[in-house]
Formats: sequence, structure tokens, C-alpha cells
Amino acid sequence: MSSRSLADTIVERVRRLVEEYIVTVIARDSIMVKYASGEVTVTQAWRDYVVSIYMAKAGRISASTFTSRDPVEAAARTATLIEKLQPSPLYAPLPQPTGKPSSTVDPKVRDLSLSGDAARLVEDVDVSRYGDVAGMNSLEYSKAYMMGSNGLDAEFEVTSFSGYMRVFRGESSGQWAWVSTGYEPALALKAIDKAGELASLCSTLPLERIASGTYRVLLSPMVAGNLMERVAFAASAGSVIFGFSFLQGRQKGDVIASGKLTLREIPLDPSLPGYRSVDDEGVATRDKAIIERGVFKGLLHNTKTAKLMGEESTGNAGWILPRIFNLEIEGGSLREEELLEALGDGIYATNNWYTRFQNYLEGTFSTVTRDALLVVRGGKPIACARRARLTGRLPELIAGIEDLSRERWPIQWWEVDTPFIIPHVIVSKLGVTMEG
Repeated sequence: MSSRSLADTIVERVRRLVEEYIVTVIARDSIMVKYASGEVTVTQAWRDYVVSIYMAKAGRISASTFTSRDPVEAAARTATLIEKLQPSPLYAPLPQPTGKPSSTVDPKVRDLSLSGDAARLVEDVDVSRYGDVAGMNSLEYSKAYMMGSNGLDAEFEVTSFSGYMRVFRGESSGQWAWVSTGYEPALALKAIDKAGELASLCSTLPLERIASGTYRVLLSPMVAGNLMERVAFAASAGSVIFGFSFLQGRQKGDVIASGKLTLREIPLDPSLPGYRSVDDEGVATRDKAIIERGVFKGLLHNTKTAKLMGEESTGNAGWILPRIFNLEIEGGSLREEELLEALGDGIYATNNWYTRFQNYLEGTFSTVTRDALLVVRGGKPIACARRARLTGRLPELIAGIEDLSRERWPIQWWEVDTPFIIPHVIVSKLGVTMEG
């Protein structure tokens, strides 16, 4: 069954039970290759359908996603339950669609995904010369159809090529990730080269235990992407409404960051798989600054949060709360080979995970480094450290940005969920505590 036919069938079952609805059906064809110890361990190919439905009746709202074998029945059952909900203070009528659907498709990614044959991907991203490698890469072709009671009728396609690789050199390791809508094996190999470079460098340096304290820190695009994604999420009106944002109380035009920082949400960048010309309500999306040269440019809204806060939609729906499609940070003045010299004395954190917040309103966070963690003195890497915990507050982090690299990397993986084009970032201080 096609995405359109499935959406038609669901609409026919629910439209008499509710006052408003939007149904989205996404058919995805995917290929994934997994690696361990420098060898291919698993190849997978599959097709799945993701069905999402928004419904409203008498101020009650419901949003559900199904991957069941019978999404039609699941959606119909959900529609009958809406009567049991309380009216929502977030309710707003669905807007009239203003956007025109458009696609970003690389025929090679589409055709390989539809074929289900991973042989070409294995051949083009040949990891054999890197030795001990673990990770994955994947291709995806998705075709989406959206139908709504507000007149929304949109169909679009998107392709994706993404992955991450971890390279080992003895006890040392480095990791890097990539993402694109195009079939770019060279981009994947460049990322693996970077991981191998970090692992090799760390393996040649003595091991040093860092004293706990405050340090100047160079954040790789992997780490900066993870933390700056949290900054972007804080700019969602939903985060402010529910008390999960350090931007609560901040006004458009406030200086909230270093003048070196420009952070944008870029749904219309065709090189990134979050590409969308219409949001989930059918409103036209647009590229926009969240922070421009340190100045806060305003919150991201769907029609619900916009109505509640007396604003207008920014084309970032989310049926319940606003969402983010793609992100970028403007590059700085430094070439990558100048970064360590510019850092001077400090720490180069190349990867992280387990980011947690102790206080969302203050933006107080901690995150654990992994893979290469370089100790830098006099602009030179002099030692490698094992796992450490980085701590700080997001307001101080963005205020303390001193410079950024010219070169930017397209990143997406477990810890950077939103496709993100991002440079290296030098910050004036972060807390560092050794683990273990």
C-alpha cells in the first residue's frame, strides 16, 4: 500500500470521530552496514512505515505515532479515546497551509536503498586500510505523505547518508561522524580519516591524569554539536513553557552569547536530511537565526505555542511542541591547524556522551568525554587523558566562546540527533573532573 493510500484509509476511519486531524505516513527504505574489528559484521536492508496522527476535538488534543502491523486500527482506537482527555491549554486551531512541499533526493541513495543491496556501500566505504574499526553507516530513502482537515495535502521525498566510525590504536581511540542527503563516500572516508588521526596522535603521547579544575577547552564538532543542540532546544517555546530552558525570561534582542556565535535553524538546506519546506502543520518553513552574533533572535514556535505567547508560528511545528529540523553554526577565523595554538594551554575534547542536566533553568550540565582527550600546553598536544567529566552552564558556555574554525563538519549520530553543520569551538572555561 502506498503512503497516500494508507493515509486515505486512516482518514476515512477517523474523520467522523474528531473535528480536526492531520495524518502523516512515511515509507522508509534503509540499508545499514555494521563493523567491528575492522570487518563487516552485519548488513541489513528493510522497509518500514511510520504512521503519525494528530487529532483534536472540543479543545482536546492527541498526537500518536504507530509502527504496528495494523496502523489503521490503532489510529481508529486512539480516536475513540480522545473523549477521555481534558481540554488542553495548548489547543489552537490548525492553520491554513502556507508551504509548498519540495524534496531533496540523491538518485544514487534512493536506488541503492530501494535495491536493498549493501555491496556497493561496503565497497565505496572501504574500511580495510584503517585496521581496528567499529561503527556503522547507512542509507535511507523516505517518502512522506501528509493529509489534514485544514486542507494540507503534501508529498515529499528525502534521502540520507550517515554514519560514525571509531578507530582504535592500541588503548587509544578516535571517533567521527558524518551526514548528507547525497551519496558521498568521500565525506565518510574523510570522517574516518579524522577519527584515525586522533587515535594515532593519542597513541603516541604519554598518558596523563588531569587535575580537576577549570580549563580552556577546544570542543570538536562532535562535542560542540551535542552541547549546542541543547542550546537550540532551549530556544523552543515548548522548553520555555515547561521550564526546561535557560532562556526563560530572555527577550528578543538580548545579548546572550559571545559575538562570535551565530546559531541558525536551517530547514531549507538541501544537503541535510532534516530538510523540510513545510512543517507538521503545513506552515512554510524558513531558515532563521536563533542567535546572531551573540544576540537572541527569538523563540521557535508552532501555532499552539505562538497563540499561548502572543507570537506567530515560525514554521517549526511539532503537533504539540515546536521542533527543529536542521542546525548550523557559522564558522570562525581559524584554520584547523591553528586551533591548538589558539587554545594555548587547555584540553581538546573530541567526543562525549551521557550529557545530563542538573538544572534546566540555569542550564547546568555535565557530560562525559570518550575517545581521544588531548592535553595541550603551549599550543602543542603533550599528553592524552582518559575519560573525564566536563561541567558548566550553557549561558556561560556560549558567552565564553572565543573563536571557531573556518572548516565545518556535517554531524549526526546518537549524541547529535539533529543534522548539524558545525565547526570546532574554543571556550574560555569549563570544569573538568577525572572519572574513576
